[in-house]
Amino acid sequence: MTSQHDNNIPADRVLSAEEGIELKKETSGVTAGKTWRWMGNYGSPQDAATVANAAPPCLAGEVMLSFNGNLVPAWMFY
Repeated sequence: MTSQHDNNIPADRVLSAEEGIELKKETSGVTAGKTWRWMGNYGSPQDAATVANAAPPCLAGEVMLSFNGNLVPAWMFY
């Protein structure tokens, strides 16, 4: 799963929910349609879910999370 818009987020950086929401706001209008986007690593599933539910909200099947130790990598389709 790749995207033309990787948001330039380092793979070893952990984002807060607030940073993720701001990133989502910045990138939501970049493409005309929905696309998968790398949304970074989060410290908890709750932070990733908070970002997924922020406008524009991701619907069922539009969020992929992986649990890797203390990191929760997230991809979102919006």
